[in-house]
Amino acid sequence: MSRRRWGAGLVAALTLVTLCPVEASAAAGPSASVSVHLTDLAAKTYLSRQPGVSWRRGHAPDGPTITVDSRRRYQEITGFGASFTDSSAWLVGTRLDPAQRDAVMRDLFSSQGIGLSLLRQPMGASDFAVTGNYSYDDMPAGQTDPALEHFSVGHDRAYIIPLLQQARRLNPKLTLMASPWSPPGWMKTSDSMIGGTLRPDAYQPLADYFVKFLQAYAAAGVPVRYITPQNEPLYVPSGYPGMSLSAQQQNDLIKNHLGPAIRERGLHTGILAYDHNWDVIGYPETMYADPATTGFVEGTAWHCYGGDVRAQSVSHNDYPNKPAWHTECSGGTWEGDEQAGFAAGMGLVINSTRDWAKGVVRWNMALDQNNGPTNGGCPTCRGVVTVAPDASGRWSYAKTVDYWALGHASKFVRPGARRIASSSLGAGDVQDVAFVNRDGSTALVAFNSATSAKTFQVQWGDKWFTYRLPAGAAATFTWSGTQHGAASPSELGSVDVPFVNRDGTRAVISYDSGLLAHQAQVRVGDQWLGYSLPAGASLEPPTASAPLPRDAWTVSASTSNPTEPPGRAVDGDAATRWSTGRGMKAGDWFQVDLGANQTFNQVVLDTTGSSGDSPRGYQLFVSDDGTNWGRPIATGQGSPVTKILVPQVTARYLRVVNQGDAGGWWSIHELNVLGPGGPAAGAARTDERGLQRKTAVLPDGTRLLVAYNSGRSVTTFDVRWGDTTYRYRLPAGAAAVFTTRQA
Repeated sequence: MSRRRWGAGLVAALTLVTLCPVEASAAAGPSASVSVHLTDLAAKTYLSRQPGVSWRRGHAPDGPTITVDSRRRYQEITGFGASFTDSSAWLVGTRLDPAQRDAVMRDLFSSQGIGLSLLRQPMGASDFAVTGNYSYDDMPAGQTDPALEHFSVGHDRAYIIPLLQQARRLNPKLTLMASPWSPPGWMKTSDSMIGGTLRPDAYQPLADYFVKFLQAYAAAGVPVRYITPQNEPLYVPSGYPGMSLSAQQQNDLIKNHLGPAIRERGLHTGILAYDHNWDVIGYPETMYADPATTGFVEGTAWHCYGGDVRAQSVSHNDYPNKPAWHTECSGGTWEGDEQAGFAAGMGLVINSTRDWAKGVVRWNMALDQNNGPTNGGCPTCRGVVTVAPDASGRWSYAKTVDYWALGHASKFVRPGARRIASSSLGAGDVQDVAFVNRDGSTALVAFNSATSAKTFQVQWGDKWFTYRLPAGAAATFTWSGTQHGAASPSELGSVDVPFVNRDGTRAVISYDSGLLAHQAQVRVGDQWLGYSLPAGASLEPPTASAPLPRDAWTVSASTSNPTEPPGRAVDGDAATRWSTGRGMKAGDWFQVDLGANQTFNQVVLDTTGSSGDSPRGYQLFVSDDGTNWGRPIATGQGSPVTKILVPQVTARYLRVVNQGDAGGWWSIHELNVLGPGGPAAGAARTDERGLQRKTAVLPDGTRLLVAYNSGRSVTTFDVRWGDTTYRYRLPAGAAAVFTTRQA
């Protein structure tokens, strides 16, 4: 990322032995202690309180150090939890006797237990249900009920709602969200809860269905704070409830039906967009970029089954007023043994909140000894607790590693807390996240992801302590008091760039060097220039681009499906495609011989016809002879339409190289190379109303220019790449990050 200029503004459980804290040299005497709670599976220690650690005054000596800064505050925390699926609620509510049921509920939701405070409830059947596929308004095949005369939540009154009521009594700060795996079958093109998409005449009935559900649950004493329109809308399972719902369909549903219906009924339930994996950031941002929709959408619901958790930070920086919740990430046998499962749970708690999640939800609250009962779905998923019978047939419960992983945060980080800044020693070392509660107490959650014990220091203002954490162990450190002194960006590894919204609130862009890999970049001379493009934004050259003729092109690929050869990507038919014919791998490439040297400034890969088949990151190379490729001229993340912008370049050959592995094939339905030749863009004036600009420098020297549109409408401004001025279009509420570093 680097260039001479980006716009006018950018110039420049431990064992009993290892559990003891390591005493440091006493430059000053110790002060009030830090409380420690530890889980070390190897030592069979579970959220056990340990001897306190004493503070030392001054600055920690050289060595691995986690720096905590309470003065840099971020998202407010909703809570941590899981889901009472039909299977989970049936196990806890009907298999356990009253004493066991009360005990497990106290362990899960009370302050004497781990104080879970966030539940995500399926609206009807999911892949975990004991009664098969059901909704709240089922009709015989071929019949419909658009007036919802047969609507009822009666199914849930047997054992789901009673548990939600009990959970709320145990933890009055409990937040409830809900998501349908499928609406009633008659609302769908499949006339079934399995498969299909939403019928054009069912948008308003579905909105009314949500309203009736919200009203019924509120009347039962379990108000729902958030909903999502559809669980995993980009995946249509063949064996359990699901529904395809494109971003455009969800946008229409929210804007014209669901949002207005909730508002007109005076309900106070927020809508979260998407509810699917990290790998399609543009889906929720479609709603944010639409001025008629964005006011109905509070934020994004994310899942962990595809992509990278850092997508949450990327999306936050694109639309900083739209918060994130991590709403599903099941643990399971695929993770490995118990230690691996605990590591995955701790990684989710730490990394999702470091990347802006306000809440973290695992999946099933309870499953049996066979990872069920299932309803055509995951046979290897793990619950937060296991409910199973013994040899005599008496049912009881046992806590799994997910219970302890969630507990390291939920027991100490209360609803309303805020995440605060902390540095991290990174993957393969001690990872961490820090929070401050409303009462001023601080909690630091740390996990040693290394294969050996690690000794590290914690610096907080003008105090520090040292601790030794065994391999695979987690510790939560808590303390009270006021921080004296602030940490520098070099100590924390990141910079915050705050802006002011129209209502006086803050919009904070937080950036670190790890986000550079998630940003599109172009090489200009001896510098890399990086830029972000939120959904709805555009970066256009001064003259319109036109597709180059394909007549003389020859295309090739590193590997191809025999029935989908490279030529299918340039045949002018979006219904055909080239594909790898296997799961994509880093290093897979697609090459174009333009037939002669050509001047171009864009390469566009369209994979919209094959959901999930976009490259997992790309590098673009050019060559005059097809042999000597040199360094890449552009890098970035793939998307359904991967638009690679480059400063004007002349070459005969170009090669796009995939940068990541995935189970999905890499496909290209249409590839176009664009060059100058269209009409001039004209002398359209920039409109910078609402535009705020700030600069910053990362600890590694990377320079940032951040532009934020705090206005009510689109703003436009100029961006310079070398001798060329581009026009940037930025939607209301969006931010653009431009970076510059040496190539």
